[in-house]
Amino acid sequence: MKSRKVPGGWLIRLGRGEEALATLTAFAVKNKIPCGFLQGIGAINSVELGYFDLRHKKYRRKKINRTVEVISLLGNISWVDKKPFVHAHITIAGPDQKLLGGHFFKGTVAVTLEIYLQVVRRKLKRYHDSEVGFNFWDL
Repeated sequence: MKSRKVPGGWLIRLGRGEEALATLTAFAVKNKIPCGFLQGIGAINSVELGYFDLRHKKYRRKKINRTVEVISLLGNISWVDKKPFVHAHITIAGPDQKLLGGHFFKGTVAVTLEIYLQVVRRKLKRYHDSEVGFNFWDL
């Protein structure tokens, strides 16, 4: 990973073989990111995505084991249990150019992942809502 601090945030480039969310989480720890919003594009493989099944209060997951283009990666960084939490959604396309998307659990960079991280100076924490089964922003 390479990064450059810019006014209001960071430019981040992940390299081949890096696990996207683990790398971003480590970056948030190292740079003491209190809260942030991210957007990115690139190419990844070994992707795991899903959607939140409200009825069962859990995520349904799907693995895609091929290289795909990241059409859009959007998300935020907040804090859960004194650790940064990267909550991201992703839209991807394979060689057939059909789109898939959902909550982004995992993905290994295949070519690059270019991210802009806008930093907010005030720390944002999450709390668990047992009725819904989700960690919401504590506003």
